[in-house]
Amino acid sequence: MLSALELRSSTHKELLEELRNARKEVMRVKIGVKTKHLKDSSLVIKQRRYISQIKTILKEMIIEEMVKDAKKSI
Repeated sequence: MLSALELRSSTHKELLEELRNARKEVMRVKIGVKTKHLKDSSLVIKQRRYISQIKTILKEMIIEEMVKDAKKSI
């Protein structure tokens, strides 16, 4: 998992790839917990929070672009 600073310095494409990998990881962790291979069920929550963090940063990037475009048209 990357830190918030590392995520913010990433490009849109890199964030989408990280989101895809995080979603795969949360499924792997869920299966591991259900099959008793992983004992730490808090990993699911941590991974879901990480996904939320990535989605928030992606949304912020989109909003920034919209604001830049709006300023250009004025």
